Amino acid sequence: MKRIAVDRRAVRWREGTGVARYRAGLANALTLLPVTVEPIGDGGDAAARSGWRDLPRILDGQPIAEPGGAGWLVPDLYRLAQRRFTTTGALTTLTLPDPPAIVHWSHPMPLQVAGAANLYTVHDLIPLTHPDLTGIAPRRHRRLLERLAGVAAQFVTVSESVRADLRARLSLTEDQVSCCFQAVDPGSPGALPARLVPGSYLLAIGRVESRKNIAALIDAHRRAATGLPLVIAGPEGHWRSESERRRAHALMNGPDVIRLGWQGDATVAALIAGARALLMPSLAEGFGLPVVEAMALGVPALASATGAAAEIAGDAALLVDPHDSAALTDAIRRIASDVPLRTRLIAQGHERAAQFTAESFAARLAALYERFW
Repeated sequence: MKRIAVDRRAVRWREGTGVARYRAGLANALTLLPVTVEPIGDGGDAAARSGWRDLPRILDGQPIAEPGGAGWLVPDLYRLAQRRFTTTGALTTLTLPDPPAIVHWSHPMPLQVAGAANLYTVHDLIPLTHPDLTGIAPRRHRRLLERLAGVAAQFVTVSESVRADLRARLSLTEDQVSCCFQAVDPGSPGALPARLVPGSYLLAIGRVESRKNIAALIDAHRRAATGLPLVIAGPEGHWRSESERRRAHALMNGPDVIRLGWQGDATVAALIAGARALLMPSLAEGFGLPVVEAMALGVPALASATGAAAEIAGDAALLVDPHDSAALTDAIRRIASDVPLRTRLIAQGHERAAQFTAESFAARLAALYERFW
């Protein structure tokens, strides 16, 4: 049986993050392929920091991992590798007694497995293209990508837009970067939060930050006067300035806005399924997961007319210039009340979402992996 390793963490990232959702979709897609999957990464309690005793062997490139049942585990591996890269600029090489043919990392990490084809997923280039819209340090991120370019068998992107950006920024050849998109499964909706009635609200979901264009969205929603409240759900994110954060939060205090914090996956699915429409006029995206989730759940979506968001949405969402306040106002009004438009978007959304199933993702992965067996 062909063997492939994928990264795992002993302490899980909070469910609902983009990378966590990608990792779950990758794991699901791999069950559809004739491969043996071996987790590689943290083993044991990362909180105990037991991995510090392994640091000298990591630095020397000695074998430090042992088979952990069905995988390869090193205590506190990811934190140690990140710390080493930050302080020295070097990648950590993991030497295994019997490495798998392929290691598919779910995002750029300063790690490689000797003797394997290392594939690194790149979800976006926002730290390089829009550094003011993220808290990720652009110089460190670029340095990491440049180092990985020297060892990667392949970069894997979630959109053609990211693939083009990555090739241009790092001067990579066409054969060095593959776009496999990703699997989208919104899951089964749970219960709606109290006060919300299906079909009676508009929804913006994700990190509440500058990149999501929150202040402009609230302004446009207010001018659209749809009579529907705007539900904004998600954890606090990165703001370009404290004054922008204060302004956005002041706007959220209005009676026509319902602010919810972080929600679990089942509640997120319920919020999307119950919305009159999903509104996502973000300034930069690598994929735009909520838009496809809305399509899969039969909810019309509004998305930005530029970059990866427009690519992924295609003609199955109402696209709008996120910088044009008048156009955004009109688009919100239309998607809330134009029945023929809503009917068309729902039908086309179902068709579009079918391109991002686990089966289609598995087929694209199989074609990619075939190059490295």
